[in-house]
Amino acid sequence: YDRTDLVNSALMTVAKVLLEGVVLVIVVLFVFLGDLRSSLIVVCTLVLTPLVTFLVMGEIGLSANLMSLGGLVIAIGLMVDGSVVVVENAFARLGHSPAARRDNLILKAASDVGKPVLYGVGIIILVFLPLLSLQGMEGKMFSPLALTIAIALTISLVLSFTLTPALCAYMLRGGSEEDTWLLRKLKRPYLRALDWSTANGRKVLVGSVAMMGAAVACV
Repeated sequence: YDRTDLVNSALMTVAKVLLEGVVLVIVVLFVFLGDLRSSLIVVCTLVLTPLVTFLVMGEIGLSANLMSLGGLVIAIGLMVDGSVVVVENAFARLGHSPAARRDNLILKAASDVGKPVLYGVGIIILVFLPLLSLQGMEGKMFSPLALTIAIALTISLVLSFTLTPALCAYMLRGGSEEDTWLLRKLKRPYLRALDWSTANGRKVLVGSVAMMGAAVACV
């Protein structure tokens, strides 16, 4: 009945997936942001959030078990949402008004996106909170997952409004409103589809209702 090898193997698998997720997010950031300094600022949030999450977990007595680490894996891509929005807006504002005072521009950029970031991350946290109400074996299994996600996203939200603007003030040296070559390439088919959708609103609405009906029928 010794399950030590099985548990250790499962934990190593989760740790491997967590590391792969971090590396993948970093690569995507560098590719899509198109600016080394901006990407490094977001990466700082991505690195610090799990570390602070582990500290909080230790303080509240939540062990790094299979489910809590799984929650961290799920949240790894969500941790950078707020920082990406803040950095991108600050980068765009610096490119739009290069002669303005840097501190004021970054403060204004963070203030502009403050509510959307807060609401967006807050809604994601709320989605997982009902798992904390589970009782019995289900509660023992899924509560650590939900609690870890809530802690990690809360910490990432705080860092987005504190650390990220501070790093922008120190690290960003310029700005631009231009999209990267990859985004420009991806936007072309999207803009064509968007133009067709806005010009054929009735067809889009009828098609959406039909697909919804088909989905309900399948269920």
